[in-house]
Amino acid sequence: MDRQGNTKISGIQAEVETFLFDLDGTLIDSSKDIATAVNYALENLGRSPIPEEEIIKHVGYGGRKLMEGVLKTEDENLIKEGVRLFREYYFKNPAQHTVLYPYAEELLIKLKKEGKKTGIVTNKYEDISREIIQKIGIQKLIDVVIGGDTTNKKKPEPEPVLFALEKLGSFPAASIMIGDSEADIQAGKNAGLKTVLVTYGFGKTDLALSFEPDFVIKSLKDMLW
Repeated sequence: MDRQGNTKISGIQAEVETFLFDLDGTLIDSSKDIATAVNYALENLGRSPIPEEEIIKHVGYGGRKLMEGVLKTEDENLIKEGVRLFREYYFKNPAQHTVLYPYAEELLIKLKKEGKKTGIVTNKYEDISREIIQKIGIQKLIDVVIGGDTTNKKKPEPEPVLFALEKLGSFPAASIMIGDSEADIQAGKNAGLKTVLVTYGFGKTDLALSFEPDFVIKSLKDMLW
């Protein structure tokens, strides 16, 4: 289940005042909407569509990295146009098929009832992240949203995590970062937080495990205590 036992992860949460979550692959399954937007961009660039499972391999590192990965090019103009087209479609259709993962809402509700602070730290654009959480109805359960364009650097750098804590008036020692990729685990550790890896998302689990997250869980249900 997890590296140090579910009892221990439940126990440590009593000491944690701030819970920071990745978005895609952690709180929400956005795979179909992202894939549709990517294939819209590819079609308008004269490229053939690619399968959803191939697109999702490149999610989690920001829009530019996503388009670099699917286009398999270093052509700056092509990448920029790909990003523009992706954003054009995705901003108009941010949550047609996107859903919360099981137990995500229950966990957020419980955290708020217990007076915990909550935040999202994602490499997705901040404005579209806010749009999505509003559309799926969890905006009142989230205290701060930090996107990939909110600070000068993205995860795995610690800056967005530390900025979220600054906004919340929190400290690393009393905070935890939850995500599905190595970028989340690195960012959390680099900022001095405990980390939780979820194994159901988009991230490369084996790669994320190599950065030694403090806890590994198969479901957010394991964080309900």
